[in-house]
Amino acid sequence: MGEKISDKMKFHIKTYGCQMNERDSEKVYCIFKEYGFEEASIQDADVVVVNSCAVREKAESKIYSEIGRIKSINKKAKIIAMGCVAQFNHKKLKTVSDFVVGTSSIDKFYRIVKNIEDGVVFVDEKMDNPDYIFPHKKGLNAFVDIMYGCNNFCTYCIVPFTRGREISRTKESIIDEVKQLVDNGTKEVMLLGQNVNSYGHKLGYGFVDLLYEVDKIGGLERVRFTTSHPKDFSKELIYAMKELKTVCEHIHLPLQSGSNKILKLMRRGYTKEEYLEKVYLYKEQIAEGSITTDIIVGFPQETEEDFQETLEIVKNVEYDTSFSFKYSKRPLTKAREIEPQVDEDVKLRRLNELQDLQAEITQRKNKEQIGKVFDVLVEGKSKKGNMLYGRNRQNTVVNFDFKDNINARGDVVKVKITKALKHSLVGELV
Repeated sequence: MGEKISDKMKFHIKTYGCQMNERDSEKVYCIFKEYGFEEASIQDADVVVVNSCAVREKAESKIYSEIGRIKSINKKAKIIAMGCVAQFNHKKLKTVSDFVVGTSSIDKFYRIVKNIEDGVVFVDEKMDNPDYIFPHKKGLNAFVDIMYGCNNFCTYCIVPFTRGREISRTKESIIDEVKQLVDNGTKEVMLLGQNVNSYGHKLGYGFVDLLYEVDKIGGLERVRFTTSHPKDFSKELIYAMKELKTVCEHIHLPLQSGSNKILKLMRRGYTKEEYLEKVYLYKEQIAEGSITTDIIVGFPQETEEDFQETLEIVKNVEYDTSFSFKYSKRPLTKAREIEPQVDEDVKLRRLNELQDLQAEITQRKNKEQIGKVFDVLVEGKSKKGNMLYGRNRQNTVVNFDFKDNINARGDVVKVKITKALKHSLVGELV
């Protein structure tokens, strides 16, 4: 436990970006609480942390506009800029914030809370101790980092420059962390990595080995993981997902493009044929499994024919949902130098067409769930009237009528689906 600093110091954290950023913000939150700080609104906080995302230009620009907004409504607050933008653009951020903390320097918050008046830049190339177990909020669901960084250097992606080279945590530290979480009431963990499939290669064991170990932990109901890179997504992982009782029937497998020409320009390391072979094996082995993906439209040199190839794969695979974006030039990446770049209006048209197609598929697939019974881990009160909500093993939100004869939050209950909504399902207890 940290030494209590003050009952009066207040903090606020604003987070942009992926699950890795969400977990980093949680670490910071717990460090502040450990030292006696209280959570507060932006207006009332003595310290405001902005956790930044750099994956797209729009996301990066948000940290600067947000810091400006914070300063306009709270002139007394110390500003801490952290996250991916802080890692690669710390010089610029230091001109508008009091502290700058890079992605490999979260542990420096232990020093910051002891001297909140002394602004410093903390940007390390790699973590001092990747096996350190940072604290968690108490809850049913928890993110657990199993590795940090990325070695893939896809031509559009800034992550290797903001998260550094791959470092896998030891199996022992991960198991210890999950056991601690379960002892504190956690039912479901999400194992995090930029490419979980490459976990442990330098340690002499792999991601599948880790899953088998995590599955043995008593009291753990569910295991999820993200993100899987298709080039390393193996048949052994598919068979493990089928066999292990805790591992959920959901895979997030980014496609990015359905054109082999574009995939090569992206330096993704697989062809669309290799991708589809793995997807079809997954669907064959895990009949009730769901699959989601990421897609970029308007990558440099993408023609209408290339885009149509992407649409064709979306139609064939029938993703449960997809996360799609317009290509955005990022600093330090090779794709920014590829010509010709695609016009913004063409990018927008293609994005709208892709998202319209995905919405139709998602709605139809949701309707196909009507009448089916799912195990749902109850997470709490739903925003949709007097109902509870949770997720099934396929990672779909399910809302259902409240009844007094269940213990509610933390229970796994059987729910029969009676209605399909745009992004969720509605059902009744069986």
